[in-house]
Amino acid sequence: TQIDLVVILDASTSVTEPNFKLMLEFLKDFLSIADIDRANVRVGVVIYSTKDHIQFHLNQYRSKQDIYNAIDNIPYRFGSTNTADALKTMHREMFTQRNGDRPGVDNICILITDGISNINSRRTIPEAEAARSKNIHIYVIGIGLTDLREVDGIASKPVEENRFAVQE
Repeated sequence: TQIDLVVILDASTSVTEPNFKLMLEFLKDFLSIADIDRANVRVGVVIYSTKDHIQFHLNQYRSKQDIYNAIDNIPYRFGSTNTADALKTMHREMFTQRNGDRPGVDNICILITDGISNINSRRTIPEAEAARSKNIHIYVIGIGLTDLREVDGIASKPVEENRFAVQE
């Protein structure tokens, strides 16, 4: 199966640097079974706090080792939680042919967050809806959340299959 995968990582202050490092390790573990070296899976990563920062595009790295090295070099850029802009960057900039999105290949986004957005929060769910309307399937992993309304609004439907709540 071919997949174009964009991962969005929350780097806001509430995550803390040790937990951000754990997120990077989780991402590498998660990608260990992905068929990257034969080009079946392409991976791009965005991190966000107050602003979003593209770490690498879908067509930037061709080998799993290069992707692992890039993940190891992702900086922790703490700040507020601007999930809306990260989602917008994902569907407007990451999933474009210029940046490695392949026609006819499933587009999947995985968002890992520990908090409810506190910048542009009214735009968060509409940006997710815009992405889903482009056939981008969104999985959300919410860490330590007590209020799941926002992550439920971001995840593809049915929510029970696409939103995972993890307690710390």
